[in-house]
Amino acid sequence: MSGVSPPQPAVQPLLLIVDDEIDITDTYAMLLELHGYRVMTAVHGADALLKVQQAWPDLVISDCMMPVMNGLELCSALRALPQGAGLPIILCSGAPERHDLSQSSHNLFLRKPVFFEQLLAEIERLLGTHA
Repeated sequence: MSGVSPPQPAVQPLLLIVDDEIDITDTYAMLLELHGYRVMTAVHGADALLKVQQAWPDLVISDCMMPVMNGLELCSALRALPQGAGLPIILCSGAPERHDLSQSSHNLFLRKPVFFEQLLAEIERLLGTHA
């Protein structure tokens, strides 16, 4: 034996999906896990802020319209955290005209319904990976 350790498997990126529609979070989580990502889900922005205290994500995908704390408020709260400036954030909405996106610091906006292939391509682009 040469004493060289075998290569360690790379830790897959952790994605946080935030949406009050459980069907959406469950579907995206299942599909993204099939593509090799680790996934956490949250039902609104305040829930998401609790989750990021447990594990910091590599990327956040959030709906805009949610109870308790919406996606724009979540984006602002995440950016205010010490490591939040560089966190890629994708916001989604079926009614973008209902939101003032001009003051938001998100990286990308996608109109719902978001096709999974498009979402996956944007995740890979923002993370600089090809899962």
